Amino acid sequence: MFKNLYLKVINALLTVLVFIYLVLEELVWERIAEPIYGFIHGLKILQKLEILILRLNRYALLTCFLALFAAVELLGVISIGLLAEGQVLLATVVYAGKIPIAAFTFWVFRIAQDKLMTFAWFKFCYEWLLAQILKIKTSAIYVNIKIKIVSVKSWFKSLLASEPVQRIKSALRFKQS
Repeated sequence: MFKNLYLKVINALLTVLVFIYLVLEELVWERIAEPIYGFIHGLKILQKLEILILRLNRYALLTCFLALFAAVELLGVISIGLLAEGQVLLATVVYAGKIPIAAFTFWVFRIAQDKLMTFAWFKFCYEWLLAQILKIKTSAIYVNIKIKIVSVKSWFKSLLASEPVQRIKSALRFKQS
């Protein structure tokens, strides 16, 4: 009986965690962080910074990367703390402030990945993290939630494309003209 209850609690907890992961992946990463990363990657001034970063020795590079990574994670923890205190708006602002720093950190990682992987412990941690993400993405809970999210998104898109909504949009555009 306790084992059955334990499994149900664990399943519910995993469902919530996977749902949070999916929401963050769908909304934050794909809609916000990736475009910021693309913008950062395209800046000419950062091409000079990229050369400078690639010239750093591996210890200086590791120190810079870990400082950026720690700052991003600290902002996430602060955001969660603010949310727990009921300061939703401030938590949202802090979390939103974390996104450009995370995108920049990801950019630094991408250009310096080869040097960073020369640290055995860093390579181990990175590969372990990728394995955990793969476990999450191949889990039944993830697949089921992903299917439901895709279904809801499709329904919402079809709702927005429906004739009554199009008439309202047309009327609004006509009023603005």
